[in-house]
Amino acid sequence: MADDITLIPQYHPEVRHVELISGAKSRVAGVRYRCTIPEGRKGSCIEEITEYVPGSRFITAFPEDSWSLSEQLADFTVEPVPEGTRIRLSAYYRPLSLLMKLLNPLGLRRLMARRHAVRMLAGVKRLAEEPAG
Repeated sequence: MADDITLIPQYHPEVRHVELISGAKSRVAGVRYRCTIPEGRKGSCIEEITEYVPGSRFITAFPEDSWSLSEQLADFTVEPVPEGTRIRLSAYYRPLSLLMKLLNPLGLRRLMARRHAVRMLAGVKRLAEEPAG
């Protein structure tokens, strides 16, 4: 399930469409795809798998987006880290703009975790627990 990029709209609460830029639907290093968010904070982002270890872990980078976050946050990556039957998301970014440098200690990380990571992981759990068929 985790390797199938086309399943992202089924577990990510905001993504409605995934365009396979590289043509591959499975996660492997170098694969790029565009996630489209049509409601709320409308726009899209390009994601790229930068590291991949089958059945173990992968790291996703966000080199481009329509919200200009990639211009304000450098080295933005997310890595799901398996911990037994649990998954923890490890995220990293380096604030570039003065605004992001000021917002970071005031709660930017908590906002990103609450808004995106927690809701996405709940979607992954729901999808994994659905009966096959």
